[in-house]
Amino acid sequence: MVFSTLKDSYLQKLGFVRLSLYRSWDYPVAAPEAEFAPVSDMRYQHRLVGRDGTRLYACSWIHEPGYMLTTAQHISSLTHVVAELDSDDVVVLQQHIEAFFMMHGGSTLPLGPEERPQLTLS
Repeated sequence: MVFSTLKDSYLQKLGFVRLSLYRSWDYPVAAPEAEFAPVSDMRYQHRLVGRDGTRLYACSWIHEPGYMLTTAQHISSLTHVVAELDSDDVVVLQQHIEAFFMMHGGSTLPLGPEERPQLTLS
């Protein structure tokens, strides 16, 4: 699957808010973005923050499947990369999001499994 409204809706159900379409040439000239990020993607920010103050961002590839989860909106180092997924598998994406918040002391995510967003693939 390439970028679509379906991919966008999955990210929103997982708690992300769309920031903007991102193109590498939009990045500040003084500090170019690392070359491992594709030329264009859609950037998202998770609506929740880790208890230690760390934010989670998602880059959703437009012309190919996959996502990259990062701790910075503008990626300038591999240390910003939390996970890189080469497929649009939302179950794996959700597992990485949950692991991120566990590593960062939790968040205000719903506590009970019945309150977590449930994604169904159709």
